[in-house]
Amino acid sequence: MNSEITIQKIGRINSSQDGVIVSSEGIAPTHTAGHGNTPKIIDNLRVRKLTPLECWRLMGFDDEDYYKAEKVNSKTQLYKQAGNSIVVNVLEAIFKNLLSTGIFD
Repeated sequence: MNSEITIQKIGRINSSQDGVIVSSEGIAPTHTAGHGNTPKIIDNLRVRKLTPLECWRLMGFDDEDYYKAEKVNSKTQLYKQAGNSIVVNVLEAIFKNLLSTGIFD
């Protein structure tokens, strides 16, 4: 794991967590659901919200899963689902680690 990778906060548009602007060269902070908290990123010298698809990708879902969910959910629901999720790859690693310890034998 590369310990040099950090969240690069490069600005703020308000005092709440959703007001943090991050660099596209770094990693994203935790997503939160509700209250209009949509992650923001600087892109070509302008601040923009991440799209629901980008949020789903950051949480480890593939595009196929997103497009299935998009057919039956609003954009608001898609943001909330990503915000209420945990990173799939992290969960898999936790389970693999737990299973390899023999704790469930």
